[in-house]
Amino acid sequence: MKNKHHVVVESKRLKYEFDIKRNITVIQGDSASGKTTLLDLLGTHSRYGKESGISVQSDVPCVVFGGDASLWKIILEAYQDSIVFIDEDYPFIYSKDFAELVQASSNYFVLITRQPLYNLPYSVQEIYGIRTTGKYHYPEQVYHEFYRIYDDSNETLDKEVLVLVEDSKSGYQFFSKAFKQGECVSVEGNSQFVGKIENAEENKKVVVIADGAAFGAYVAKVTTIAKSRKDVMLYFPESFEWLILKSGVIGIKDLDDILAEPEKYIESREFLSWERYFTDLLMTATADDSIKKYDKSQLKPYYIEGKNKDAIIAVLPEELRKIMG
Repeated sequence: MKNKHHVVVESKRLKYEFDIKRNITVIQGDSASGKTTLLDLLGTHSRYGKESGISVQSDVPCVVFGGDASLWKIILEAYQDSIVFIDEDYPFIYSKDFAELVQASSNYFVLITRQPLYNLPYSVQEIYGIRTTGKYHYPEQVYHEFYRIYDDSNETLDKEVLVLVEDSKSGYQFFSKAFKQGECVSVEGNSQFVGKIENAEENKKVVVIADGAAFGAYVAKVTTIAKSRKDVMLYFPESFEWLILKSGVIGIKDLDDILAEPEKYIESREFLSWERYFTDLLMTATADDSIKKYDKSQLKPYYIEGKNKDAIIAVLPEELRKIMG
């Protein structure tokens, strides 16, 4: 399934309104915040239709998983091109089997859970809490692409910089060259960020760079530990490949449109995360050019030298560029 889908769920007393644009959306929040009520409204409408007094406006079916949890796989495989809502009461959403089903599915999934889903590569931008204004409820984005969590004083800016990236591949190779001062370190996996931040020397400014498109399961812990220090910057672009595409150093037909509304181009059954789509797009576009050919394991000089490097750096937030030296 592709595209952004606008959903309105309304009864006489309540109204929910939101957009779903990726295959995985997470809604979190404390008890009594309206999460379960949303599922109850959708489920009641599904059973009784107009007689329920509930209206659901959506260009694709909205369904709520229910029934025998032991049959979850059979039930979910029966849905096609729908938005499927699942509550955290069903533990299968944390399993590898469920992650594999999502990857092969034509559906979008909205998962109601306060716990991280480590087997699913979901985006930090698709984690929402439900905000209430009177009878009107709407999901409010909890995390954003860029976090600035440090004191902007001269003392802070004079600190040495420690840059933490998630792996030793192309992104690390670029940032280790781009940062003229300080140290760039691969943490060798998203789960390692918390420990690396905790153990960083107090006299260093810490910069965390990770692919936001697949960092959703880790962002809460990383943000919490970052706030415990006075000098941490978190940057979560969609992916390093997205940065390259955004910089314009590779010419691709309709690229501006693709980057503006990726949901119109990304088929959820083919790409479990947007990071995978952007990687495929970049590799396909450069496959026949020996100079530009993109390889995650070994970044070509084309991307880390001269004006092309500068163009990629120019995509970064100003606060990050300031400390790159």
